[in-house]
Amino acid sequence: MNPRSAQKREQILKAAGELFCEQGYAISMDAIAVKAQVSKQTVYAHFKTKDDLFDTCIRAKCVANQLDDNLLNDSRPMRDVLCEFAWRFQSMLLLEETKHTYKTSVSQSETHPELAKVYLKAGPQATTEMLAQYLQHNVNKGLLVIDIDLRDAAMQLLLMLHGRAVYWAYLGQDSGETDEQRKKYLESCVDLFLKGYTVLDKRDG
Repeated sequence: MNPRSAQKREQILKAAGELFCEQGYAISMDAIAVKAQVSKQTVYAHFKTKDDLFDTCIRAKCVANQLDDNLLNDSRPMRDVLCEFAWRFQSMLLLEETKHTYKTSVSQSETHPELAKVYLKAGPQATTEMLAQYLQHNVNKGLLVIDIDLRDAAMQLLLMLHGRAVYWAYLGQDSGETDEQRKKYLESCVDLFLKGYTVLDKRDG
């Protein structure tokens, strides 16, 4: 992809992300093209369908918050990696754009079930699979002993990481927690998780 094409793609993603957040999934590809200052043909040249564009927007948000496969390349102690991941994960969930995308997916789940499927695949499923791969990496190193499906183990940790901050926020309320309180809670989740699955004589961190 040449620089000009890459720039137009970024313009489209930025415009789409903003419009999905402001107006929901009902926004048209024409409106996205106008906001991105490109032709409708250019939008379709980069993204074949609105589902494809929505999917890419969600994945881009995960990458922007480092919720991607780079986790596998992090050589720091497991606790350090998971604590930083926990902070980025919860912080991403608290973004207005993320909250709106989730609420849009839920509110239109009956009339547009494909939207929920796209959201589930690009967001929760992708994050769960990525974390499961990281856990598998540490199982292979002999640092973890997990006797259930690794995706289930990953889900256990991810659901804990939502915490009061996210639960309250998705109901339109402020939990009143400071950043320090959030970090302390998230670190306790990681410690609880590792206590359950870490080999006793090989705990790192």
